[in-house]
Amino acid sequence: MKFNQLMKYTSLLLVGLLAGNSFAFVLGMGSAMKKLSASSYVAFHESMQRSFLSWTPMLCVLLIFALFSLLVTMRKRWKELEFYLVLLALVCVLDELFMTWTGNYPLNKVASVGWGDIRTQWLHFMYWRCALLIVGFGLLLASVFTKRSVSPISRDVAAAF
Repeated sequence: MKFNQLMKYTSLLLVGLLAGNSFAFVLGMGSAMKKLSASSYVAFHESMQRSFLSWTPMLCVLLIFALFSLLVTMRKRWKELEFYLVLLALVCVLDELFMTWTGNYPLNKVASVGWGDIRTQWLHFMYWRCALLIVGFGLLLASVFTKRSVSPISRDVAAAF
């Protein structure tokens, strides 16, 4: 397997995991969090943050490394659609991380004060972050099907349908 294929598969896996996690959170926990009392919300939120912060940053670092490495290997084909799809996926991931850092993290620090407003703002950021990750995943998936030659992954996916 070539390095660029490994980076593309790794990127797809990592952004898929993050997008799936975010999507499940938005669909499942988001609506449940809206119904919690202040004390229950704060306890749940603090517990959830400890759990997510134990593994999410490493996935994000690996994903950015994989996407950046993939773009470096594709630099000679910068005029092709595939390059721009991967670049836009990286922009989505970086924007999601920026929203996390500037939106959710500051709200995490004050979650116990004015929890109703904080909860609404926090979930709003979460919905946008989820959308960015899903778009990034879609862009990466689309990049698999734009190559001039058929890649092993697009051949396997096409065979499944």
